[in-house]
Amino acid sequence: MAGTSPGNAVAVRCRGPPKFELQEADHVQRPRPVFHGQVVTVTELYFPFPVHSEVGHEDYDREAAKWLSRHSDLQQAQLDAIVGSRVAAATAFLASPANPELLKPTAVWSAVYLLTDDVLEAASGEQAAIMAACGQRIWDDPDAPVPNTPITAVVQQNARELLALATPAQRQRLRATHQQYFAAIVTEHLLETVKQPPPVEVYAGVREAASIMTAISAVVEFATGMDIPEHEYHSPHVRAFSQAAHLAASWVNDVVAFAKDVREGHHNLVTVLAHRSGRDARATVDDAVAVISSALYAMNELSQVLLREGSPALRAYVRSMIRLVGVFIPWQLHSPRYAAVQADEPLTITRTPPADAHVPPDIAAIAWWWDHLPVRDAA
Repeated sequence: MAGTSPGNAVAVRCRGPPKFELQEADHVQRPRPVFHGQVVTVTELYFPFPVHSEVGHEDYDREAAKWLSRHSDLQQAQLDAIVGSRVAAATAFLASPANPELLKPTAVWSAVYLLTDDVLEAASGEQAAIMAACGQRIWDDPDAPVPNTPITAVVQQNARELLALATPAQRQRLRATHQQYFAAIVTEHLLETVKQPPPVEVYAGVREAASIMTAISAVVEFATGMDIPEHEYHSPHVRAFSQAAHLAASWVNDVVAFAKDVREGHHNLVTVLAHRSGRDARATVDDAVAVISSALYAMNELSQVLLREGSPALRAYVRSMIRLVGVFIPWQLHSPRYAAVQADEPLTITRTPPADAHVPPDIAAIAWWWDHLPVRDAA
């Protein structure tokens, strides 16, 4: 496990064949990622949380592959890719220390939805809509008859396992967030049929749900074995914290996968911001990193309030979400899924917040978070 130190920057490298290392830097070197032969200068990413590059839990990768082999017709190469992604291990790490009975289906869940996300992304709009409707029906009732699709069996079995172990409140939240995910996948496919990128406010809402981050929040709560009280779960402070965590993690993915998304014709935070500003997409990577830094600033400020004032269940959830973003950045840079689009220069992160971090960005979908930050409350 490695972490950042106040006052120092941490360089996160991913080169050639998947290789990952964290390096303490005496000074910040501005990286120069190359996309399609063009050089883009990327500003440092503000990251106030510990960075976890070594997560262990290899047994959960293997167990997830065995589970998938029992409940699907995946070829060995596909199972190896799931294990190689290390998504089950990363999820087990961020959800620790959970009840072992809850940790195993949580880790399997991450492998199931890594596979599901790939299948839905590769499908046509019509096929994705059919599979998404099946997914929504499964989360209504995992024993209901649904058409056989490439994801039906694994989604159905995993939903059965989670719902059987969840508390009544957790079941409600698991159902709601997974249904949001499947609905957002359809919306995302519809947006892809329009050449013009959507407004950033629209993109933020769709991206949050389609990235499955809202469902991850419900699964993280499930893994803690505790129910967040209703009055806390629906409070503006908790909603702002959760949304900041969801979008920060999702938008880091947008920057990491920018070249891949451009090649495949997908909308992305970078292209959405470029369309709004009228600038070239590659020149807008800095703007995207600045937005992510703002989200992480808001998340950090809100976490301090929630960890100080929240219930035990809420504090456990907040700590898990902080671990999530600390795992997610190195996981993306290390994962073979993105190795082909990684730049040779490091992505540099810093513990020093941007000078204007206290000013909400000009994005209505997230600017409301700043109404609930401690400084604004105190004023």
